[in-house]
Amino acid sequence: MSQNIWRNLKYKNVAVLLAVVLLFILIIASSCSKDGSNNNHNVVSTVSKQVKPDNAQSKNSLSDNSEYVEIVNNDILYSGNLILVNKEHEYAFKDQEPESLTSMYKYSTNKNGKMRFAMTDSSVSVSQNFAVALSNLLIDFYKSSKNNTVMLTSGYRTVEEQKELYNADTESTGAESVKYNKEGFSESHTGLAIDLGINTEGYPEYKGTGKFQWITDNAAKYGIITRYTKDKESITGIQAEPWHLRYVGVPHSEIMVEKALCLEEYHDFLKTYSYDKPLIYTASNNIKYGIYYIKAAKDKTSIQIPLDENGSQYNYEISGNNVDGFIITVNLGEDAEAIADQSSAAELSSASAALQTEAPVNNNTQPTQATSDGDSDSVITASTTTVPSDEL
Repeated sequence: MSQNIWRNLKYKNVAVLLAVVLLFILIIASSCSKDGSNNNHNVVSTVSKQVKPDNAQSKNSLSDNSEYVEIVNNDILYSGNLILVNKEHEYAFKDQEPESLTSMYKYSTNKNGKMRFAMTDSSVSVSQNFAVALSNLLIDFYKSSKNNTVMLTSGYRTVEEQKELYNADTESTGAESVKYNKEGFSESHTGLAIDLGINTEGYPEYKGTGKFQWITDNAAKYGIITRYTKDKESITGIQAEPWHLRYVGVPHSEIMVEKALCLEEYHDFLKTYSYDKPLIYTASNNIKYGIYYIKAAKDKTSIQIPLDENGSQYNYEISGNNVDGFIITVNLGEDAEAIADQSSAAELSSASAALQTEAPVNNNTQPTQATSDGDSDSVITASTTTVPSDEL
């Protein structure tokens, strides 16, 4: 009798244990189901005006949370840092002096009157943003090289000045000029271009090589490109001019240099990107940007702008392309991932250097050297409005 009771108790205990196990399995299954349903929020949805869905987004997309800004085409289509002015595309405001035009003279010396760079005369002027970027570039060049012989020879030009240059070159060669575009078709009317020379005996031609290679290698960090290069002559229609620099702003300058694109090619390249499929790029200053193109509507165009997690607009710039649409550049803030990668690389580099210093290296083993590409020297962006006060 006692054996039967003991046997029944054992069966009851087993049954209870099985019930507990089954309950545990059901709880785990329920939890997994909930996790799976949450993942569905990562799917990008269609955005309507001022709709605020869950703000989940991938690293290569813009926020689902957005709003629209309506612009009048004629106000912006033909202006901005990225406008394309060449033989085919006339500058719409050729007869107007740029509103932000500023002389480079005030940047050419420090507060003690020491020359930072030379100028043919005090009238050489460019747009304000370009003036700041160019000044920073040349000041940092001096810090690097102790060379202040760079000379600014020509900036903004009127239609009359451009016509005189074009006609003189055409008459001297007997053919259409490949050095100058016709009046109205020159980006020198925009205040976004500068020509450089060398302020030494004989005034040699500036080539951006040798003692001046630093400028060529670093200009993109300041939003500046060499506009006319030898390998792009068939596209630009202008012979190579290493002395002719053009301001397009960060990050566009860095992308163009990285992908070896001239401005004409860059415009075609950007047309492949939209709000839904933007170009996401982290510049050398560790700022992440979202870039996309929108074709101009008939009179007014609605521009979609992403909002942050607080429902506020990111900082953004809209530039016309002077042809058929707009390029939107959104400042998405610091790229934490890029900064973390640079910190890790710097730590590895320090550790590697320490190992090389402290530990002897035998003939069979060589330590791996980790390097950091995060070095920066007074890098600015288009939004910079002050010039460094460092003395030369």
